[in-house]
Amino acid sequence: MADEAQVREILAPTLEPTFFDFNFPFGFSRWFLFILGLALSALGILFGVSPYNPLALAVVIYFFGYIFAISFPSAIVVVVRNLRNLSPGGTDIHYATGPNQEKTQTSKGTETEGWILNPPQISEWNLASPHSPDDGGMLAEHPRKLGTPVPATFTMYSMLRLIQSFAAGIFVYLAVEKYDDVDPARAGVAIALLILLVQFFRRRKTMRISDLATSSMQGLPMGGVEVFGQLRPRLANGWVPPIQVDGDRNKIVYGQLDWYWEYGHQFNWEEYVEAKDDEGNVSGEWKDRSAYKKIRSDEGGALALVHDGTGGVAVESDLLSVGNAPRTGSWSDVDRGLWNTRSRPSGKVRNLRASHEWKSNGWSIGDPFFSHCYARPKTSAEIEQQPVDKTIAPSLIMLTKEGEEPGHKVMVHRGSEILALANSESAPSAYLPSLLLALLSGVAWLMTL
Repeated sequence: MADEAQVREILAPTLEPTFFDFNFPFGFSRWFLFILGLALSALGILFGVSPYNPLALAVVIYFFGYIFAISFPSAIVVVVRNLRNLSPGGTDIHYATGPNQEKTQTSKGTETEGWILNPPQISEWNLASPHSPDDGGMLAEHPRKLGTPVPATFTMYSMLRLIQSFAAGIFVYLAVEKYDDVDPARAGVAIALLILLVQFFRRRKTMRISDLATSSMQGLPMGGVEVFGQLRPRLANGWVPPIQVDGDRNKIVYGQLDWYWEYGHQFNWEEYVEAKDDEGNVSGEWKDRSAYKKIRSDEGGALALVHDGTGGVAVESDLLSVGNAPRTGSWSDVDRGLWNTRSRPSGKVRNLRASHEWKSNGWSIGDPFFSHCYARPKTSAEIEQQPVDKTIAPSLIMLTKEGEEPGHKVMVHRGSEILALANSESAPSAYLPSLLLALLSGVAWLMTL
């Protein structure tokens, strides 16, 4: 485990406001987007310049340029990568068996979900008194220890989008002037306003996260709160039974605190589709088609709590259902005979395929849990149903999605605050590129009136 000094040194570039950050792409996917976006932009510009087609140039610069721009990571994304490197073994966290040798599910990680720093293993939990503090204290990844990242005023991505928006807006103006057609200007304004709307809601969500301090379980206030911790079983010395997906002992997931499985029939085929051009010429091509029929499903859960090292607080299953639970398993069994259960597609088709499909999703013991939710005192019935040590303050609290505070929107993220803010942008970065495109396209529109 990395020490706090190392973590602080890595975090330093994102904890104070900066005007501009530039970082080279890293990893195969970002370098692939860099090369693809650059190549498509160059070829598209050459095509647009050759016959001088300003509308084509606007489309190429704005849309192909986006592929190029997103290859550049922000400082927050780079910091997350560097923090992950302190805990070798990849983004997935593997837990040992439970107290009675119960198997556990791997806590999966992605670029924006999962654990960054290694969390406490089961052997470090106080299973006899699940609401009590851990000997190790607050989780190393808790926002009170890591701090809240601050996005730069401008990143390489936002600067490129600003330049691309300016260039696209100029070419929209030239296209309107050349073709005497207002449609490009209308499209430019519509696209810019749509992106502004999306950015507004993204920005509002990240501001809610940034502005609300993360509470510790030991001193959790009542009402709207922001919490982060590790999901654990609530019962003293208890565990949860394995889930047999569709009743099959060969399809089992372990340690599920909230789970859902589904079984269905998947159909795939190719269909020959003909199209007629403006001159009446008919051409055709094979296109992939698919259909899915859900047959049955089931869901359930177990008593869960969220533990941040200072204490564990019970969480209602309804709150867990707010977030998108990760995939915990998938199975497939090819069976062409399933086509006898439905009508075959009409027209010219080929390569008919069918399969039985099972999938399971769920929150597993040990998963990270970050949420904007509500804290309330447990009712007498809840305390009687599951007796707790009333001298431990967190044992008397319940986290829920129901509350009365206006503007406190309930959200759940499977990862810490820094991952929830990994793609956050400053107000200038979020709004200026689209505002510039809307302004230039609007001027082109007004010139035609």
